[in-house]
Amino acid sequence: MPLTGNRNQTPLTRGIVTVSARVWAVLGRLYAAVVLAAVTMLRCLARRAGMPMAAWVAHQVAYFPRLAYALTVCGRAAVRAWAWCVRLAARLAVCARRVAGWHGWPVIGRALRTAGRAIRVLARVVGHAAWWLLRVLWRWLRPYLADARGWLVHTAPRLALRLAWRAVVALVTRGPRVAWWLILHSTITTVWLAGHLARYVSAYSDYAGILALAKEEGRVRVETRLRRKWRKAAGTRLGITAVLIIAVWVTVAVLADRYGPLVYWVLGTVYVLITAPIGRKLRGPKEKPTPEEEEKAEGEPYPIADAHTRAEAADCVARAVRAEGIDLRMAGDAARQPWGWEVPVILRRGTPAAVVAKLGELETTLDLPSGGLLAAPDRSRRARVVLRLAERDPFASLPNAVNRPPLSGSLADAHVVARRMDGSDLALTFLGTHVVVIGVPGSGKSQTLRALADAVSACADGLVWDLDPSGNGLEALGGAIGRRERDHAGIEDALADAVALAEARPKMLTDMGMGDAWEVSAQRPGLVVFVDEYPQLTDKAKALAVSLLRLGRKGRVTLVLASADATSDVLGAAIADSVACKILMPCRHADVRLVLGPNMIAEGWRPDRLNPATGDGPEDAGKAYVYAAGSREPLIAKFRPLGGDRARELGSHRAAQGLPRIDAESWDTARARRRAAADAAGDGALGLSVPTVDGQGVVDVLTAFDAAEKLWTEDLLSRLATLDARYGEWGAEDLAALMLPLGVAPVQIKMDGRNRRGYYRQHVADAWDTYRRGGGGR
Repeated sequence: MPLTGNRNQTPLTRGIVTVSARVWAVLGRLYAAVVLAAVTMLRCLARRAGMPMAAWVAHQVAYFPRLAYALTVCGRAAVRAWAWCVRLAARLAVCARRVAGWHGWPVIGRALRTAGRAIRVLARVVGHAAWWLLRVLWRWLRPYLADARGWLVHTAPRLALRLAWRAVVALVTRGPRVAWWLILHSTITTVWLAGHLARYVSAYSDYAGILALAKEEGRVRVETRLRRKWRKAAGTRLGITAVLIIAVWVTVAVLADRYGPLVYWVLGTVYVLITAPIGRKLRGPKEKPTPEEEEKAEGEPYPIADAHTRAEAADCVARAVRAEGIDLRMAGDAARQPWGWEVPVILRRGTPAAVVAKLGELETTLDLPSGGLLAAPDRSRRARVVLRLAERDPFASLPNAVNRPPLSGSLADAHVVARRMDGSDLALTFLGTHVVVIGVPGSGKSQTLRALADAVSACADGLVWDLDPSGNGLEALGGAIGRRERDHAGIEDALADAVALAEARPKMLTDMGMGDAWEVSAQRPGLVVFVDEYPQLTDKAKALAVSLLRLGRKGRVTLVLASADATSDVLGAAIADSVACKILMPCRHADVRLVLGPNMIAEGWRPDRLNPATGDGPEDAGKAYVYAAGSREPLIAKFRPLGGDRARELGSHRAAQGLPRIDAESWDTARARRRAAADAAGDGALGLSVPTVDGQGVVDVLTAFDAAEKLWTEDLLSRLATLDARYGEWGAEDLAALMLPLGVAPVQIKMDGRNRRGYYRQHVADAWDTYRRGGGGR
């Protein structure tokens, strides 16, 4: 179709199209000429440059057939495309003019404006209605939303925490059991699969039967052929299985190398989850319960040794308590201990005394060792009683006594001397705290006193006196003891000195600038008097001991009293109201009532159930119930042992460092009070007799000698001054006056070729022993 043949084109349009076609034809020819010229120039340049291949390519392009014609056709096609676009644009313009000139547009516009107004009105009405409905709905929902908000703010967090805690508890308590169940049944499945795989690979089920039949019938050729097929089948299956295993292994290794070790955990978990149900099916129904399990199911009590979980331990104790006729509400959560179990029980009716009274029967029901069951009523909750079931010795790993360097502690410190059965350390203080130790022979009193004296003798502000009328007392501590008495006269004199000191110090508090009680220090130390075997004391010594219990606290003169029972003379009454620390080792039932009070047995304090040592073994020696500050629960404690060799070593070290000395002001005041009391009441009131001999001075003289057999007077005075400041201004006359009541006078002593006046240690020691045996004063 010619370009000018369209009747719809205007003259102007036809003219533009004609001109455009001619211009494009001229441009096509010009383009062909330019291309041919460029190729010819390229060919010449290539020849001159010595590039024959490039010249050949240019020649071929330049003389390509109908190249100019091809370029002309392309130009005409472009012109025609342009003409088509022009015609399309003209037609679109005509359509646009016709659409724009349509008379219906105003009507449509007015209709749309009217519809818009109606829609706006309708939207307003709907909006108001919706707002009214939302307000009504808000007023109705507001209380519920407020409740929901309060629940989310206050209750939901606690509930979430509770649920989280229950989830954690379930995970901790049931997680190991579920994991064990899964692993167990997965292992069963794995073993089953391995067995079947082995049978398949070996082809046993396919060939074993027919091979045995052929062998039985004597068909040798058939048997040989079957064996050959069997080996071939087994080899083939083994090879295929090996290839599959290697392929699986390589796949897993590649995945692990790409995604990390998590692949092993994921695949293992998936395998366990898939195979565990199969293993449960393979395992079959649960086995028939044993007679012990049937007994548990019937509600009968059973030994605590058969309880292996906390729930079983609580159930075991509950059954045993109910079997003894005690009205029990429930048994609390059991706690596992190194020595057994700790189970709280809640009573429905009655008192804790009913449980304490049944301890022996409960031990039989639970199959515990003798004394292996302890009951401790809860002070804050009357119905709650804590039962401790000791299947093993709680003190099997008890360490030795604490190593205490000389002058390293204070009486005001809490000294660790024992360990309680719950694993905590028992610490005691000796500052103004009297102590009584009650225990039958074989209970370990001597070891207990040694442990207590070891703690006191290591203090820089404490001095130990050792009084024992029938044994060797604290002899193992050697030089760590400030004063040691073994006969009745010396014990009475020492107790009289202690009572006088306890009476004198409170009168000095104001002058010393102290408070309500004596303030101990290295220069003004406290005194701790250890008295063993109280029943063996004389009446005078017992009266002095009781007086010291009542008077010694303010003056920091403390009495540590040991006795085989609490009923001797006035000991029971004195202890009941004067002693703050009470140590009851294996003893009698009556001793518990006298020392602790008549109601304490019902509270679980049962040292009468402890057994003293026998020839066959130590039994409960060294164990005790300790009633002291910070120890109000009936728990058994055992004192840390201190061997004799170790005690002697510690004593020598502490003696070498020097022991604390009673200050001169206290001694002077105490002696003045004793002298005044003797003048007023005569030679007898509580043993407060006039001291004709300065016993402390004589003891200091013997201490100053140390290992020397003889000393000149000046050397002895020098050592005394080093030992105590009170001897700093002493001369030879003062030392002679001290020795005169003993009948000891200075003599000539030759040492290193020189003669001087001095003293022999043996002379002083013999005179002192003779004086004390004769019943003299100190």
